[in-house]
Amino acid sequence: HISFPNIPNAEAVGTTYEETVYYSYRVLADFLSHLPKQEAEIRAYTLSDIPDTVSSNVFYSLVSVTPDFDPHKMETHFTLPQTPPADIRQKAAKLAGLVTPNDNLAL
Repeated sequence: HISFPNIPNAEAVGTTYEETVYYSYRVLADFLSHLPKQEAEIRAYTLSDIPDTVSSNVFYSLVSVTPDFDPHKMETHFTLPQTPPADIRQKAAKLAGLVTPNDNLAL
Protein backbone atom coordinates (compact mmCIF):
# COMPACT_ATOMS: atom_id res chain seq x y z
CA HIS A 1 0.00 0.00 0.00
CA ILE A 2 1.43 3.37 -1.05
CA SER A 3 -0.14 6.66 -0.04
CA PHE A 4 0.82 10.27 -0.58
CA PRO A 5 0.69 12.17 2.73
CA ASN A 6 0.35 15.52 1.00
CA ILE A 7 -2.26 14.46 -1.59
CA PRO A 8 -5.58 13.58 0.04
CA ASN A 9 -7.23 10.32 -1.06
CA ALA A 10 -4.35 9.36 -3.35
CA GLU A 11 -3.17 5.80 -2.82
CA ALA A 12 -2.18 2.68 -4.71
CA VAL A 13 -2.46 -1.01 -3.87
CA GLY A 14 -1.09 -3.97 -5.78
CA THR A 15 -0.22 -7.60 -5.23
CA THR A 16 3.56 -7.08 -5.56
CA TYR A 17 5.84 -4.20 -4.70
CA GLU A 18 6.58 -3.50 -8.36
CA GLU A 19 2.90 -3.45 -9.26
CA THR A 20 2.06 -1.15 -6.35
CA VAL A 21 4.83 1.27 -7.30
CA TYR A 22 3.63 1.33 -10.92
CA TYR A 23 0.06 2.03 -9.80
CA SER A 24 1.31 4.79 -7.51
CA TYR A 25 3.11 6.40 -10.45
CA ARG A 26 -0.13 6.28 -12.46
CA VAL A 27 -2.07 7.84 -9.57
CA LEU A 28 0.55 10.57 -9.18
CA ALA A 29 0.68 11.26 -12.93
CA ASP A 30 -3.09 11.54 -13.11
CA PHE A 31 -3.22 13.90 -10.15
CA LEU A 32 -0.40 16.14 -11.41
CA SER A 33 -1.72 16.28 -14.98
CA HIS A 34 -4.96 17.85 -13.72
CA LEU A 35 -3.23 20.66 -11.82
CA PRO A 36 -2.75 24.13 -13.29
CA LYS A 37 0.58 24.33 -15.08
CA GLN A 38 2.10 26.89 -12.71
CA GLU A 39 5.08 25.57 -10.80
CA ALA A 40 3.75 27.04 -7.56
CA GLU A 41 0.74 24.72 -7.72
CA ILE A 42 2.95 21.65 -8.04
CA ARG A 43 5.21 22.85 -5.23
CA ALA A 44 2.18 22.92 -2.96
CA TYR A 45 2.05 19.12 -3.27
CA THR A 46 5.76 18.57 -2.74
CA LEU A 47 6.49 17.14 0.69
CA SER A 48 9.20 19.30 2.23
CA ASP A 49 9.24 18.03 5.82
CA ILE A 50 9.05 14.50 7.15
CA PRO A 51 7.02 14.22 10.36
CA ASP A 52 9.00 13.70 13.57
CA THR A 53 7.10 10.57 14.54
CA VAL A 54 6.75 7.83 11.99
CA SER A 55 5.28 4.36 12.43
CA SER A 56 7.85 1.57 12.23
CA ASN A 57 6.24 0.18 9.07
CA VAL A 58 6.20 3.51 7.21
CA PHE A 59 8.98 4.56 4.86
CA TYR A 60 9.21 7.88 3.07
CA SER A 61 10.54 8.21 -0.43
CA LEU A 62 11.12 10.89 -3.00
CA VAL A 63 9.60 10.40 -6.43
CA SER A 64 11.38 12.01 -9.36
CA VAL A 65 8.90 13.22 -11.95
CA THR A 66 9.60 14.52 -15.46
CA PRO A 67 7.83 17.67 -16.70
CA ASP A 68 5.44 15.57 -18.81
CA PHE A 69 4.42 13.48 -15.74
CA ASP A 70 5.15 10.25 -17.62
CA PRO A 71 4.73 7.42 -15.06
CA HIS A 72 7.18 5.27 -17.04
CA LYS A 73 9.95 7.79 -16.33
CA MET A 74 9.27 8.23 -12.61
CA GLU A 75 11.75 6.90 -10.07
CA THR A 76 11.52 6.31 -6.34
CA HIS A 77 14.37 7.14 -3.97
CA PHE A 78 13.98 5.95 -0.38
CA THR A 79 15.09 8.15 2.47
CA LEU A 80 16.81 6.91 5.61
CA PRO A 81 17.52 9.16 8.57
CA GLN A 82 21.08 9.91 9.57
CA THR A 83 21.48 7.55 12.50
CA PRO A 84 24.12 5.11 13.76
CA PRO A 85 25.09 2.40 11.24
CA ALA A 86 23.28 -0.35 13.17
CA ASP A 87 20.01 1.60 12.94
CA ILE A 88 20.52 2.23 9.24
CA ARG A 89 21.14 -1.49 8.64
CA GLN A 90 17.97 -2.35 10.58
CA LYS A 91 15.84 0.12 8.61
CA ALA A 92 17.40 -0.98 5.33
CA ALA A 93 16.62 -4.62 6.17
CA LYS A 94 12.98 -3.72 6.88
CA LEU A 95 12.80 -1.81 3.62
CA ALA A 96 14.39 -4.70 1.72
CA GLY A 97 11.78 -7.01 3.24
CA LEU A 98 9.02 -4.84 1.81
CA VAL A 99 10.60 -4.68 -1.62
CA THR A 100 11.61 -8.35 -1.86
CA PRO A 101 9.85 -10.23 0.94
CA ASN A 102 11.08 -13.69 -0.13
CA ASP A 103 14.75 -12.86 -0.56
CA ASN A 104 17.35 -13.12 2.19
CA LEU A 105 19.51 -10.06 1.72
CA ALA A 106 22.77 -9.66 3.57
CA LEU A 107 23.25 -6.13 4.82
